Amino acid sequence: MAGLSIGDARKNFGETEVLKGVSIDVADGEFTVIVGPSGCGKSTLLRAVAGLEELTGGRVIIGTRDVTDLPPSERGIAMVFQSYALYPHLSVYENMAFGLRIAKADGGEIARQVQRAAEILGIEALLDRKPAALSGGQRQRVAIGRAIVRQPQIFLFDEPLSNLDADLRVRMRYEFAALHRTLGTTTLYVTHDQIEAMTLADRIIVLRDGQIEQSGTPRELYERPANIFVAQFLGTPRMNILPVTISDAGQAALADGREIPLPPHVKPPNPGTRLSIGIRPEDVVMGAASGALGFTIAFIERLGGLATVHLQGVAGGDTLTCQLRDDGSLREGDMVPVRLPADHLHLFDAEGRALRSGKRK
Repeated sequence: MAGLSIGDARKNFGETEVLKGVSIDVADGEFTVIVGPSGCGKSTLLRAVAGLEELTGGRVIIGTRDVTDLPPSERGIAMVFQSYALYPHLSVYENMAFGLRIAKADGGEIARQVQRAAEILGIEALLDRKPAALSGGQRQRVAIGRAIVRQPQIFLFDEPLSNLDADLRVRMRYEFAALHRTLGTTTLYVTHDQIEAMTLADRIIVLRDGQIEQSGTPRELYERPANIFVAQFLGTPRMNILPVTISDAGQAALADGREIPLPPHVKPPNPGTRLSIGIRPEDVVMGAASGALGFTIAFIERLGGLATVHLQGVAGGDTLTCQLRDDGSLREGDMVPVRLPADHLHLFDAEGRALRSGKRK
């Protein structure tokens, strides 16, 4: 195994700059997920690491080797694609053995490596089948098995679960996590799905418009987002963001004029300063309490034991989303007391950058 270092990676397609100086270090054995919206450059970056795209500038280091100018076959990587890319005329065994045959590996070694990968993935009974006879999840396991038999230094995954249905994606996330625990191979995984990122990653890198917005553990990014983009990209339902103005009393005045306290240990900005406050839906407290404000229930999404409640402020003011246990008592149109606990508020300046303050749970 080996670590991965990407230094100042830049990529232009004609006049379009897709990667704008991206630098990433992935430690040996780490599972790092690059997440971001479509078109942010994450797949281009992964393909550059694999050697399938030539960088306009920057370096790629695997272990102690500079592989920037090496072909894919000499980089010590194995890549699993969104489309699986299996050979339809070959059996599962031959698909998994293909890379080793091209490398002219010994027949006995090929058989041992294919059998080992099949046992790890639980597909021993599928080795004689053709891809057409497999389900989507089985095909994905075969694609992963083909990568495992090569014993790479780095695994690269490009949105590997996006073609699967919702239930299978959940199960495959568990299998990816179990696979990493078993093999411990350094992994760089690309997805637009923030749930995959949060559940799989040792570390998440949030990419937007070819630049890194923030890097850290899932908990760090969730609890201390660097800006509004990261705050709303991670978390479902996404974080509530409310525009506020600092009042003469040093509190945050909502759009409808009602005021709430700022987070503790914050030096209030000058009166009239415009900021945004953020609060996660699960941190919004519904129920009578000191400092509670009245909101009207506009819509309820009931999901079994949980409810996502969409709230409307007075006179067309701020809207809020609240997530809580559903006992069936809430009704659309009801006026309910709502509290925004100060120690769960996030503050952002006029440019959307986080203002660090207060304790997080």
